[in-house]
Amino acid sequence: MTGLRLEHVTKKFKEFTAVNDVSFEVKDGEFVVVLGASGSGKSTILRLIAGLEVQTSGHVYIGDMEVDDYEPRDRNIAMVFQSYALYPHLTAYNNIAFALRVRRVPRDDDPDRYRRRTREEIDERVRHAAELLGITDTLEKKPAALSGGQRQRVALARAIVRDPEAFLLDEPLSNLDAKIRSSARIELKRLHDQLKQTFVFVTHDQSEAMTLADRLVIVDHGRLLQYDTPERVLRDPASQFVASFVGSPDMVFLEGAVESRAGAASFVLGPVRIPVRGETAPGPVTLGIRPWDVSIGPENAPGGIPAVVRGVERLGSSDQLYLELTAPGAAPAPGVSVRAMGRAYENQVGDSVSVSIDPDHALFFDKDGARVHSLETAPPA
Repeated sequence: MTGLRLEHVTKKFKEFTAVNDVSFEVKDGEFVVVLGASGSGKSTILRLIAGLEVQTSGHVYIGDMEVDDYEPRDRNIAMVFQSYALYPHLTAYNNIAFALRVRRVPRDDDPDRYRRRTREEIDERVRHAAELLGITDTLEKKPAALSGGQRQRVALARAIVRDPEAFLLDEPLSNLDAKIRSSARIELKRLHDQLKQTFVFVTHDQSEAMTLADRLVIVDHGRLLQYDTPERVLRDPASQFVASFVGSPDMVFLEGAVESRAGAASFVLGPVRIPVRGETAPGPVTLGIRPWDVSIGPENAPGGIPAVVRGVERLGSSDQLYLELTAPGAAPAPGVSVRAMGRAYENQVGDSVSVSIDPDHALFFDKDGARVHSLETAPPA
């Protein structure tokens, strides 16, 4: 097994900077997901590792070896593309075997000389990969006769037979329909656990990222915003952008301000005041909270913020509620809204309820979207 590393890598296309001073390390056998929106630079990062693009500055390492001057074929990296890139005139068997037939290997009697693999060697490796991925019965079919999921497995098998230092996967599941895509994630994770090799996977789909990743690389406009475990990224995002990009349902953001009265600080939005603790200058801030960290209680519950249910999305085992917050004893104040998760079919539009925010999971951001670590919500007095 071999890890890889990027050190201060930048890639410019004329005046456009696609990757801007990116550094991160992937450990041996780790599954790292590069997550970002379209145009964020994530696929360019993968192509730089593979050697399909050459960085403007910085260095790429595979294991302990700097590979900046290595051609793609010499990096021993297997890449699986979004389009699968299968040869339409070849059977699945021959697509998988193709790289083995053209790639020479050292001779046993003289490592400085090379030979082609024998037919028996190729057949053994192809059938082993096909069995691993459950496509043995499709080996004699051409790509046109295969489903999207089968073509994706053939592309993975073609990568596996090469026994590469690392696997690079550029949105390989994006062409699958939703049902197959969900099962393919589980199969891909199982495959990684079996092979115990290094995987770097690019996607814009946060569900894929959270399911597959040991660690996440979050990128936007070519910059690395956070590199951490999915759990840490979800609970401790580095910025408001990261908080908004990861997590489903989306994080709720309430734009307000910190005010101080009689020595006590509060987060204020419209008629609603939420006590906070910590030291920060009064002024505009944004409170962020996950919908599942907003609790719904009966009307007039002690310590709760009065609210009215304005919308309900039935999700099956739970509901997503759209709530309008009000001040105690006041009429509803349009515009101050929050989402929360509730029990299925327990609430209806128009219901009066109370809302409480979990003080351990509320986050604050300044006007530029950076975290304000000195603030946290305080329990009701």
